[in-house]
Amino acid sequence: MAVENTFEILIYPGLHSRPGKEFVHLCMEYESLVTIKMNDNEFDGKSFLSLLKHKPSQSEIIHLIIDGKDENELMEKLINLETMSHKSREDYDNENEELLQVFRLVENE
Repeated sequence: MAVENTFEILIYPGLHSRPGKEFVHLCMEYESLVTIKMNDNEFDGKSFLSLLKHKPSQSEIIHLIIDGKDENELMEKLINLETMSHKSREDYDNENEELLQVFRLVENE
């Protein structure tokens, strides 16, 4: 049975470039299928091209569905995922990076 959670993206500008690649690489370490639902779209969470196409941005709400034998372990990793990134546009413009939590859990289904 799949595990599902809804998250808010906390980092600026979102799951683009390096943070997006880190997300995809982490997901690819696991056998489970990863599906992202966002704005009435559904796409593969293990595809960097899909992330670039759909542009999950800061403050965006995404729904993650993980299905497979290691689904719980991967979901736990994603709940606690941290990356070097920016808190805001101002931090981005000033090249002020720090280790930040990527997601905030909105609801736990």
